[in-house]
This record gives sequence, C-alpha cells and structure tokens, in this order.
Amino acid sequence: MGQGQASRAALRLDRRGLLQGFAAAAAAAAAGPALGRGSAYPALQALIDGYVAEGLVPGAVVGVLKPGRYQPTWLTAGRSLFEGGTAVSPKDTLWRIFSMTKPITGIAVMQQVAAGKLTIDTPVAEIMPEFRQMRVLIDPEKGLESRPAEKPILVRHLLTHTAGFSYTIAGNGPLEKEYRRLGLLPMSASVLVGPGDTPAPDLTTYMARLSTVPLHYEPGTKWRYSIALDVAGALLERLTGKTLDQVFESQLFGPLGMGDTGFTVTPSQQKRLSGLYAWQDPKTGKPMAKPTLIDGPEKTELSQRPAMLAGGAGLVSSADDYARFAQMLLNEGMFEGRVLLPRPVARLACSNLMERGVWFNGADGNGAGGRAILSDARKADPGAYGVGTWGWGGAASTLFHVDQVRGAAVVLMLQSLGNPKGPDEKRYNRAVNADLA
Repeated sequence: MGQGQASRAALRLDRRGLLQGFAAAAAAAAAGPALGRGSAYPALQALIDGYVAEGLVPGAVVGVLKPGRYQPTWLTAGRSLFEGGTAVSPKDTLWRIFSMTKPITGIAVMQQVAAGKLTIDTPVAEIMPEFRQMRVLIDPEKGLESRPAEKPILVRHLLTHTAGFSYTIAGNGPLEKEYRRLGLLPMSASVLVGPGDTPAPDLTTYMARLSTVPLHYEPGTKWRYSIALDVAGALLERLTGKTLDQVFESQLFGPLGMGDTGFTVTPSQQKRLSGLYAWQDPKTGKPMAKPTLIDGPEKTELSQRPAMLAGGAGLVSSADDYARFAQMLLNEGMFEGRVLLPRPVARLACSNLMERGVWFNGADGNGAGGRAILSDARKADPGAYGVGTWGWGGAASTLFHVDQVRGAAVVLMLQSLGNPKGPDEKRYNRAVNADLA
C-alpha cells in the first residue's frame, strides 16, 4: 500500500518477516478486562515500551487471553503515527494484518469441512475444474519446461503451503517472474506492483491464469510459502456462491463481533488507521535512518475495494477483533457460548495437516493457515516456541498464536515493514516466555 515501487521493495525485503512472522508462547496469569500496564505481564509491557522508545514503531498493542469468556488483558504503548496521531487502543486503532489473513481463510475452509461440504482430502479440481490437469516444473531454476503432475492438489495442500504453488516474494526464479507477468501477486495493492509487473486481477481471472502455470513441485511433497491460501479463498467463493468478504462476514466476522475487520475501511475507520512505515530506500534497498510513511489515515488504498480479495494477505483489523478470533481457537471452536467449529474440527485445524515426511523448517508442522509447533526447544533457546502453539504473523510484524498446552493466546499489533533492526520475533518470544516462568 502506498507509494508503488518503494513499498514493493520494502515488502520483498521483508520476506524474513513474512516467513517467520508467527508468535510462539503464551501467558500464565489469569486475564481480566485490564487495560494499560498490566503487572501480570511485565516482560511484554517492557518489550513494547522498548519498541517505542527505540523508535522501531510509534505504538503497539498486546492482548493476552485465557480459555473461557472473552476477557483479554491489554497492554499498550505509544501512538498511531511517528508524526503524532493518537494513543493506540485495542478497539479503536486499526492495523494491516497482511498474512495474518491466512489463518482466517484456513479456519473458514475448516468450517466448510465441518458442514460436510468437503474434506481436507477433497481434490481441489472437484470444486475448481481448471486445476484438474496441472503440470510440474522439471527444473525450477532453469525455466518453465514442465511435465504432467502425478498427484492432484488436495484441500490440505492449500491449507499448508504444500500444493506446489510459489509466491513472488519467495524468490526470483522463472516461475516467480511468470507470476509477476500474469499479475499473480499476493494482493492487489500497488505495494507489490513494480515496473513491468501486471496488477493482480479479480479472483476468478486470477485462478484462470494460475491454472495455466506449472507448479513448482509435486503436490504434497514440499513446504513452500505461497499463494495457496489465496486459492483457498477462491475455493470458498466457488463452494459457497458468495464473495470472499461475504464468506468471512457470515462465517466468522459477524458471529465473533469483528466489526472492524475487512478488505476496506470506511471514512470513519480510515481516521483510526495506524501508520504503515517502510524502512528501505526504494532505489538501493538499503536500510534508511528514518522510516517512510507509505499508508495511513490521510491517504490509504484501503479506502477502495481491491480487485482481488486476497485470502492470503488482504485484511485490516483491530487488536480487539483479532483477539476474538484467537479466543475462539483457544476455546477449541467456541466463542461466548456459540460453537463456530466443532471441537474435533478445531483441534484438527490447529494440528499438523501436512503429509508424512514433509516438514516446516525441518521439525514443525502446518495446520489450516498457521504453523504447528511439534517440538520444544526453549531450554536451549529462550526465544524458541513452546510445543503445542499454533499461529502466524504478517509482513508488518503483527503476530498471534494460541497455546493449548499452557492455555493462553497472545495477539500483537504494530506496524513495521522491512526494518532489519526489528521488531524481532525471538526478542518477543523471550519476553513472553519470561512472563510464563
């Protein structure tokens, strides 16, 4: 969003944040409806205070949740803009959550699984016939020469980034260049459109183009960060006969009371936007001493409906809204007495759905749009994840996770795009783990 090539460069250079942007720990003390400097979580409060004091972000909000009723403990620091703005608020401040859209799409698919409309092993081509005769690259490094795929793409492959698709932010090989030529971008915003690139089309056109392009690898055989959740969003549209925003509203946002989450903002919501800042020079790609505001309350692309409703990266939300989603997952499908997912399906969604022998980072799994931590390395690394956590993050350094083992969930909202100095994921994990000790 914002100023074209400068923003696009920032987002591409923030690939590490995209790949690592998911939270890892939980909280231990009982959460009440507190706001401000919660003594129960001093390390987390010190963390976001430090982020602001060091000039990494103008402001940040953390929400800590416990199972049961929705009674988050909120921690806040700073303001919505470096240039002033307003004090950040769990309910009032709005944030671009980028890839934290993916778990929402994944859970919406699992709701359709619970309704009996499909299974996680349903071939995608049964719903989207254009993907029936896919081809696979022979050598992804050399060109687009391909062979027929041996396996069909399954729904579980879309949910876990194992379908064989790629991402324009995941490399610069022949396939990624072809994606850019065809407009197969992570979202519609001009942040991703550079010289020679084709803007992202609507989802129907997007899928028609994508189905003509070879896969990077055989479905189900490898994890590769990708547009798979965007395909899952298109699958939801095809399955329900609704647009993706209507699917989200009827299945999740309405029932959860997420009134400030969507693909666009109204004029009144626009005034509540936090500033999105890029930290790289658009010409050199090198870090800048001061960040550049590329999207904010004065001018934002979120004021216009995007051509592509991106199930992988397109939403804006408040900390309070997203915490409601996290609370539902922490409660294994229930929110304030209402079942949005049957418990067995909720547990399945947050488990490892990848096929046997396929791993995320060599040791962990992937569920319905989020990473599933399968091993615990915290004794050796205080910044590591605890076993049983599930979640994901966004390009602007937002994070969330649920932890069924320790019975808590955490949502972190701030905005920083491509700053190599932070906010740092391991630093965040160390703070959370300290508050759990």
